[in-house]
Amino acid sequence: MSVNKIGTDEWVSQIEARRRQQHPWIAAIRDAWTRLPRLVRLLLVVVIPVIIPLLTTNTYILQVLAYAWLYAALATGLNIVVGYTGMLDLGYVAFFGLGGYVYAMLSSPHFGLHVPTLISLPVIALIGAAAGYLLGMPSLRLTGDYLAIVTLGFGQIFYNLTNVMNAVQVPWSSTPINVTGGPNGIPQVDPIALLGWQASQVRDYYYLLLGTLALVMLIVFRLNRSRIGRAWRAIREDGLAADAMGIPTRRLKLLSFAIGASIAGVCGAIFVASQQSVFPSNFDVSLLIALYAMVVLGGVGSLPGMVAGSLVITILPEVLRPGQALDFLNGTELNALVFYGGVLAFLALVIRPRWQIVAILIAVIVAGFALRAGIHAIDPSVLEPEVSGKGLNAVIQNWLAIPDGKRIATAWGNLLFFFGVGVLVALTRLPKRIRPLLLGVALYLLAFVWETRLSQEPSITRLLLVGAILVIMMNYRPQGIFGQRRVEVV
Repeated sequence: MSVNKIGTDEWVSQIEARRRQQHPWIAAIRDAWTRLPRLVRLLLVVVIPVIIPLLTTNTYILQVLAYAWLYAALATGLNIVVGYTGMLDLGYVAFFGLGGYVYAMLSSPHFGLHVPTLISLPVIALIGAAAGYLLGMPSLRLTGDYLAIVTLGFGQIFYNLTNVMNAVQVPWSSTPINVTGGPNGIPQVDPIALLGWQASQVRDYYYLLLGTLALVMLIVFRLNRSRIGRAWRAIREDGLAADAMGIPTRRLKLLSFAIGASIAGVCGAIFVASQQSVFPSNFDVSLLIALYAMVVLGGVGSLPGMVAGSLVITILPEVLRPGQALDFLNGTELNALVFYGGVLAFLALVIRPRWQIVAILIAVIVAGFALRAGIHAIDPSVLEPEVSGKGLNAVIQNWLAIPDGKRIATAWGNLLFFFGVGVLVALTRLPKRIRPLLLGVALYLLAFVWETRLSQEPSITRLLLVGAILVIMMNYRPQGIFGQRRVEVV
């Protein structure tokens, strides 16, 4: 019998007890981790990222991880507004871009200024905070969708202005002034230089962004544990009740906007300095979607979740990018291992009892070979010739009944993609006794679509897989990787 903890809902406690029974090894690992002293856990978390540049000289790996730390810091700033205060801010990327453009104007030949970093970064932090405060003022009376629309409009206005402010007419000049460089951006931006040290290579920016992330998380952690953090969470749960209890909701909402924007501005300055240029395309809506995906995946309101979400969203697409340094096998073979391994891991998580997984896989394998053999006996010319080799791709392609000819195979892949989506939707609606049969059909269709369509376009496949991860997480762990379970009474 489980004993409820103080402040824990009984239903949540029951769910936790059932989860321990289903995944005892996961619970054992987590318990062993929590039994370690906090200082030891902190050292383990900090030491691993610090020693990575000492273990590899591959600049590609360091660059990907550096961007992961950058996005984690950005997600942490966004988490203040979204996770703690509960306001849907869709203009957050504009503050990131504002910091980048201000740094480029202050530290490049664009205006002939080369302001030292020790001066420019605090100035950018203040400008970001002021911009967040100004955006928050007209948004205080708005909630939900209305707030999202207003802030999204602010982000799009900033993006459009960066594209067109390359010929601005001003009263004191007879010729137009180039403010942002337009679509061509601002090149030759100065690198970060602090107290005689200058970041000149990828490893330098790796440690700089890691230190920035650590500082941001320390500040946000202290804020979250303070009276301000408790007031933010009270506003998130019920703004009217918090206002009735005497909490200055207006001032605290503006404070969350200002702090989040200030963090984004500093991150934008370091990002622009790392690539030594800035362009409007660096701050489009795709970055906003990625940041929200990190927050949702990691767990809204969770600081470790911001790092976990950033690592998943940043590293997973790069692992699936063919021809890069993470391909310790050939690109196609690694992608296949990741894809099919992910499918098997998902089956292991959701199917009970687990012997059904083995039975379904055996049935699918036998049915696949039988289908290929039957078509081959009727007309061998319609099938793709057998592939020689011992790799996973060769085995899969010799198992599937793939039509001969790339165009025909692609057309069938497109058709069966939509049919497979329908089968997956039907799995959630039909009786349980029919689901194993449909699951076997879905697995075969999934493999067919992967081999004929998805593996041929890695960029689309990366987006689809990231989207699939988010959909799965929203269904099976809606609170995110490190989020806390909540019970809402409606």
